[in-house]
Amino acid sequence: MPSMNQSLRLSLQVDVAALDPPGPPERSGTDFGYMDQLLESLRRLLDDTVWPESTQGEFIEYAALDVYEFGCAIRAEAEAGRWTVAASLMRPLQERAEYAIAAAIDPGFYDKYVEYMDTQIEKKFTARSRNLVGTARGIIHRWAKESEGVDGYVSISIPLNRVGSEALHHAVGFSREAAEIAEARPGILKMLTGRIQGALANVLLVAQIIEQNHTSAWAQAYNVVFPGRG
Repeated sequence: MPSMNQSLRLSLQVDVAALDPPGPPERSGTDFGYMDQLLESLRRLLDDTVWPESTQGEFIEYAALDVYEFGCAIRAEAEAGRWTVAASLMRPLQERAEYAIAAAIDPGFYDKYVEYMDTQIEKKFTARSRNLVGTARGIIHRWAKESEGVDGYVSISIPLNRVGSEALHHAVGFSREAAEIAEARPGILKMLTGRIQGALANVLLVAQIIEQNHTSAWAQAYNVVFPGRG
């Protein structure tokens, strides 16, 4: 049975290795500079995007704002040394980004969201049904098969979500590991930075789907996520 330290390092290796298009800069393992650039770019993107004037557009905007909120929370918790809490926020960060993409692709996703929540409330949260993440992911992957030029963050969403789920439910002792083992902190920070990088890439995709990728904020954020491609 692997030790706690071995298990932690394995989870980091799986997560960072999955982030191929591209991984965060090496310096992100030792400071918050790149993470701050990502969050500032996301804030500007949200401010400058004109969302569709519809219930669909409002839902997309709310989901995208949640992405920013979770990203800021990850930043704050990591800086405070609460690595367990920061890691547990990776999954909701990614799920909100997936909701935004699904709603941008399919206006009917909002209706599915309302139906799901109404059913759960009516059944006192005991109803058995496909969860919203599964519904969103189905919409995204059907669309991705028919689309060209989709960045790699879409294709790796499932394995990343699995690692995020493990961090949420089973990763015990991240904070203690970071405090006691010098090499753990850079690895965890790099993982968290990569997740925020992926979330911003997904919001860029949302803006592109709703044809709001012509702003200077979109171009600037794209260059931050994909340096050298612009």
